[in-house]
Amino acid sequence: MTSASHRPVTPVSATTGIRVPDARWTQWWVALFSVLVLLPSIWSDSSITGSDEYTLSLRTPMEMLEHGHWLTPWLDNQPRLRKPPLMYWLVLVNYKVFGVGLVAARIWGVLAGVGLSVVSCLTSRELFRSNGLLAGLITASCVGVAAQARQAMLDLPLAFFVSLSLLFGLRWLRTATLRDAVASGTCLGLSFLTKGPIGFFFFGTAAVAALLCLGALPRLRKQGVHWCVAAGVVALITVPWPLAMKQLWGDRFAQILGEELAARDFGRWHGMSPLSALGGALGLIAPWTPMVLVAAVQAFRVRDLGPVAARRWLVTALGLSIVPFFLMTTFERYMLAVVPIEAVLAAEWLEPGGRTQRWTLLFAAVVFSLASILAGAFFLWFQLGGLLPVVVWLLAAASLVTAWRGTHPTRSVALTGIVLAVVMGGLYPLLGLNHLPDSIPAQIGNRPVFVYDRAQPAMLSPRLGRSVQKFRADTLPPETPSVVFVDESVLDPFRSQMAQAGIQVQELTRFKTFYSRRVWIRFARPDATAEDWHRAFRDRSLEGLKSDLIGLDVVRKASP
Repeated sequence: MTSASHRPVTPVSATTGIRVPDARWTQWWVALFSVLVLLPSIWSDSSITGSDEYTLSLRTPMEMLEHGHWLTPWLDNQPRLRKPPLMYWLVLVNYKVFGVGLVAARIWGVLAGVGLSVVSCLTSRELFRSNGLLAGLITASCVGVAAQARQAMLDLPLAFFVSLSLLFGLRWLRTATLRDAVASGTCLGLSFLTKGPIGFFFFGTAAVAALLCLGALPRLRKQGVHWCVAAGVVALITVPWPLAMKQLWGDRFAQILGEELAARDFGRWHGMSPLSALGGALGLIAPWTPMVLVAAVQAFRVRDLGPVAARRWLVTALGLSIVPFFLMTTFERYMLAVVPIEAVLAAEWLEPGGRTQRWTLLFAAVVFSLASILAGAFFLWFQLGGLLPVVVWLLAAASLVTAWRGTHPTRSVALTGIVLAVVMGGLYPLLGLNHLPDSIPAQIGNRPVFVYDRAQPAMLSPRLGRSVQKFRADTLPPETPSVVFVDESVLDPFRSQMAQAGIQVQELTRFKTFYSRRVWIRFARPDATAEDWHRAFRDRSLEGLKSDLIGLDVVRKASP
């Protein structure tokens, strides 16, 4: 470390002692770029979504608003105690101020994606000579962040708070100031309020890696009081809400927590868990996965690639974060917290240039360009998007040519981010997933409205501005006209059930739409066959692959 009497004007890396170039504006350029590529389409019903967003994240703050509950999350007329409330509170504030809508809910995902990109930039600057621009651009230009930032979900905000906590922890290794320790503890506490103790896990694995690779133990012993204070800050943020829930809901809160833990199947080997964990960790950073893999291998084999300890910390933290997920049930998006680590690792490996770096970047550019060309061809064949597919082709070609020429990788990475913005923010909504006719609110009016069997139409709740729940025949009061939406594939069982329950049914409206199944790239109706797809390509029309949704007037006649 440099002595206080000869302290440099620019920051010094905690690991290498290298002066970091003055790049005060770099993080702002990263933030601006991230906003531009992550914001498009969040206002659209047909933007990227998933069942957890439209059944949980969008509706929970609606019911909190309807019931007047601020402390307790609420869903389906019951307290939703499975997840902490921070994001629900933030969305609720927007609902209260701006009204219920998609932008009010999803803007927090965009801001989390922007914040994650900036944190990657600053982490790279903290560890290495780089100004961090490439790491920030890689974060904003990967598939995982581009998709998740367009949804009102908990995983990306969790990743932001955990990564920010780690950044302040790294700064503490350099500055040894109480301020950085407290800032790290504050962000870690906010990660708990976002999605529970999983944030502690990701922070803990990175901390263990720092003890192993960065020699953090002597500093921790010398300044242990700082982390005692930080732990107190974490407790101050995390403890009050669970205690309040325990006081309000008693054993019910403990039971739900137990069910949530049991659902993860901790300690049990699942055949698909390793693939899910690895797919999440490596797939979310695509198309930059090859750089992460090569950089991880070379971090332990090559000693002339700059600061070895910092690279090994990144690789060790990444490995320690992934392996435990082999022994539990998980979703790919849970691994978003490791994206900044991967982005910094890939960026700092690419930054020096060289033959291997050039060919790896070219390989990633070829794969991504082929995928972009296929996506553009799909939309062009089905006459969607006008000239936008051609724009995608031109941008993908420019990215490929840039990589081939061996110019600085920031250009190729930035072009990739722009392509993702055009595809996800421009082309994808044109498929019309979750499309609702404009006449639906007027047709429903103020009547109670429900969905049957499947939570479709997915965007009915934000369109109406109220939480739409699943239909239960036994709770329908007499002489109360209501509307129930039913997928045509389950229409006959529904009519049979209504006849047995003495409920009259009359069709109100009918329309065709796509809706995503599990993942946002699967949108054809569940029973679509290869012949249906062949017919669609032959006729250049996707109409035959859509599902039929029927709105039904239902009323239970009073008993004589």
